[in-house]
Parts: sequence; structure tokens; C-alpha cells
Amino acid sequence: MVPYFFVSHAVSGSGRRDVEHFHADLQAEIRARLGREPRFDGVLADHRGLDVRAGPPPTTPAMNCRSLVVLYSQEYFRSPRCTYDLSVFDERMSWRVHRTGDTSVAPVGVVWDAAGLPARLAEETARQSGPTGSDYPRHSVGQLIRDPLARGGYIKILRSVADRVLVAADRSPPTMTARDVGYLTPFRAMSRTSAVSWDVHLAPLPVPWHSRRAGASQDPAPMGAALGPPDSPPRTRSWFSSPGEGERPILRGPHG
Repeated sequence: MVPYFFVSHAVSGSGRRDVEHFHADLQAEIRARLGREPRFDGVLADHRGLDVRAGPPPTTPAMNCRSLVVLYSQEYFRSPRCTYDLSVFDERMSWRVHRTGDTSVAPVGVVWDAAGLPARLAEETARQSGPTGSDYPRHSVGQLIRDPLARGGYIKILRSVADRVLVAADRSPPTMTARDVGYLTPFRAMSRTSAVSWDVHLAPLPVPWHSRRAGASQDPAPMGAALGPPDSPPRTRSWFSSPGEGERPILRGPHG
């Protein structure tokens, strides 16, 4: 089943109950508008019991969901699994831009925990989904959901998020297969001791040209290793070009 929306997050422990509450509220809001058919059901990320050191999973709902809801927190950008979800959806958005020229599709961001987030990300996310005159994102959704006195502000944000989910689902990007993932260069998860600017971690990484030699490894070079020149210059791809050996097609079909 193709999820109507996928909530990607890095919340664990006791905070997960709040995330489940948010997911249930968002699902109820969408069902109230569209109906209770299974095609409008969303999925909540569940990383419990998974070994983060094992690397990203072979599949993720971010590969075919109609819209991606991201609960932003500092831990989100430190989680390899979360940055993998974001990388997958970012690649799908690039395919849509190439096909249609429509740059309006984006993940539906929610400031779940503003502590440690770059101010530009929190402010832009709040501008898109926060009610005018509210103290969001200073009081983020992860805080508002626990405060009975802030119920009105939380509901306004929830409805705004639902509005954006509906718009994003109508402009759903092409789906991705497990084979396509082999050509993906994921975002780097941010180290807890990293001194690199947040801008570097939030910006998309360019997808490198892969050698077309038979059996060439797709694994990235170890950190610090010198990168040698490719066997031959990268071949320019165009809308009408046919994929060469070892290359994936530029586009895949949209959701049916």
C-alpha cells in the first residue's frame, strides 16, 4: 500500500507517545476531510529495536509515500535513518522538478523540538505552518502537545500541517525502487561533536558520477582517501537520452 503520508522522526523513549498522539491527530484530521478509505492512511516511522549502526534499511516508506512529514529536532539530523528518509524524498523531488518544472513540492516540516535547530530552519518551518501571532516555534509542537492550555494553538498548527499534506499529496513525486536507491548519495548524519556549520548538513549533496566499468563498486571511498579522476568524462544526460550501461532512467512513473 502507498502511504498517503509518512511521518519521519527521531523521537525515542517516553517522547514517542507524544509522536504517536500527533500522528493519530493528523490521521483523524485527514480522514475528516477525505474519508476513511485505506488510501488516505499514513505511516509513522518506527525505529525501535533497529541497530542504527547497521546503516539505512533497504526500503523505507519515504520511497513511495505521497507526502513526507518531518518532525524536525536536533536529533533528527544526527540519525542516519532519518537523514536517509530525507535523502530519498529529496531525490524523488528532483525527479519531479526535472519532469514538470514544478519546484513547489517539499517535505511538510514541523518544528517538534526547536532546541539546537538552526534559526533559519525553525523560522521558515513555522512560517509555513504556524498561526499568525503564536509563539511557535519557540514553543515547539513537542511542547504544545503536552500543555492543555495550549490546545487551541496546537489544533491550529495541526490543521495547517494537514492542509500542506493534502497539497503535497496532490503533487506527489515519482516513486523510487530499491534498485534506484543504489544510485543515491544520502545526506550525512551530523556528528554530536561536529564543528561543521549546519548549512553544510542541511544542503543537498551532489550525486557523483559513477564509473560504468563492469563490476565497479558503488561504495564511497573511505574518509581521507584521495579521489582519482574518472575513466572518462561524465556523459551529459537529457530528457530524451537513453540510459547507458550502469545508469538508471532519469524518471520513473508517477503514482497511479
